[in-house]
Amino acid sequence: MNVQIENIMPEGFVYEKVHNVMHGAVNGIALLIVPIMAENQFRIQLHGDIERSGKKENFLEFLKVLDQRHPFVRYAGYNGRNTVTIQIDSMEQEDKENLTIIASEITSKCMECGIPNCCSRCKNVLPLRAAAVDGMPALLCENCFTQEMSGANGQGIRKENVFLGFIGAVGGALLGTALWVAIGMVGFIAGIAGYAIVFCGMKGYEMLGKKLSRKGIVICIVLSCLMILGAEYISLGFSIYKELGKEYYLSLLDSFSLVPALLEEPEIVGGVIKDLIFGYGLAIWACFSSVRLVWRQVQQEQKPHTVVPL
Repeated sequence: MNVQIENIMPEGFVYEKVHNVMHGAVNGIALLIVPIMAENQFRIQLHGDIERSGKKENFLEFLKVLDQRHPFVRYAGYNGRNTVTIQIDSMEQEDKENLTIIASEITSKCMECGIPNCCSRCKNVLPLRAAAVDGMPALLCENCFTQEMSGANGQGIRKENVFLGFIGAVGGALLGTALWVAIGMVGFIAGIAGYAIVFCGMKGYEMLGKKLSRKGIVICIVLSCLMILGAEYISLGFSIYKELGKEYYLSLLDSFSLVPALLEEPEIVGGVIKDLIFGYGLAIWACFSSVRLVWRQVQQEQKPHTVVPL
């Protein structure tokens, strides 16, 4: 794309060079136009209350055939929520005319179908303002703009309570531990049980701690490793009770008290170590992808947040 953006803008639009977006209104409908230099295209973005329109199907049919009527239209689609996206090939000398034609047609169709602009976040039909949220153009109502600004300034963000998060992680991990013990009682060691300990621990941490941070994830992983040890200990206690309880009139508490003595036997210790290696291996295999994904999501959320009015 080798054009001066200021020379190809439709009438009434303003170009924000820093954020590489044109914004303006046609027929009273606000639009965003983003030049995509690498693909030699323009993206027209419309946020409208399409779902509550009585002529939704008529509007979608209009989008469906838009590329058939105009060869420079590469794509026209609706995300099923509130955003219409139209990709237009750049033809340099014809760009202003092509952008003007599509902007006029799409907004005229909105007027015909009774589709007003709506907020790209909450979908409410309110007065909107153009903004760049983390560098991405959007049309926001005043309430959402204020909330986004509060988030960017570090206000209104949930604060992490590590102590309550730890309590929640213990409670959640205990639920996963119960699954480990239950599966172990029927003679199996399953990766799903290790996954359950880690997953339930993280969910418990987030519920009571109000926020799951990277610190919280590490706490949950360490706690889960300890819980697997505890689960193996409990499984040994149940095994003693199952095998010897009736014959020697042992209570469940007596059976657990015999576990340390049992662990002095080399054969038993070897079997326990083997079970733990196998169990930890399966748990890591089952959890690795999910924990990595959660870690990346948390890392993304903690990146600096910027909101700039256009």
